[in-house]
Amino acid sequence: MSAEKKEFGRLKPDDSAATAQVSLPAGDDPVDLSLAEHAAKGDKGAFERLMWRWWDRIRGYCATFVAFDPELAEEAAQESLIRIYKALPRWRKESSLGGYLYGICRTASLDVIRSRARHSARSMSVEDFDSLSLESPHSTGEANVLQEEANQMLAKAMQRLDPEDRSMLYLHEVEGKGLAELGAMYNLPVGTVKSRLFRVRDKLSVMLKEMGYELR
Repeated sequence: MSAEKKEFGRLKPDDSAATAQVSLPAGDDPVDLSLAEHAAKGDKGAFERLMWRWWDRIRGYCATFVAFDPELAEEAAQESLIRIYKALPRWRKESSLGGYLYGICRTASLDVIRSRARHSARSMSVEDFDSLSLESPHSTGEANVLQEEANQMLAKAMQRLDPEDRSMLYLHEVEGKGLAELGAMYNLPVGTVKSRLFRVRDKLSVMLKEMGYELR
């Protein structure tokens, strides 16, 4: 893959009030591992197939890290693709492939935030945070409108969190990453990860209550 940024797809926001359960395998997918091994050896077709399989997760993670700013999320995701392609030959197979990819995305997102710090937040949308659904205190009529309003409040509250906290919460709540895996990814003890997640979720809950919403 050349340095030119390639568009692999776009996330589709879920505006419904229904909540979805995310279920992912505990370890790396054997297909992903095989594709990554071939991509690391210069197989561009394998890299494309790997990124097609990971694109939604990469975009969701980057969007979370940059507080759902659509322009920054797109830039961070595209930058992540380039860096992943260049970094795969250095991947040590005894380490988690998922952790390795998310680590690259995290660095790319941080660099984008730093280089675009002058940009103020624009319109936001919540991507994939079904497990962090809100309960509206209003009546049940016009459910779609109320759910969209709740999603906007969630996005605003998420924006006020530290990027590292947002990313950890995303990986735990949406991608289903366990405490041990998060500890390895963030180089933190499991106990620290657990307390950090509790603190972040509690902080998010307090902010939402101030807006008139409750976090389920």
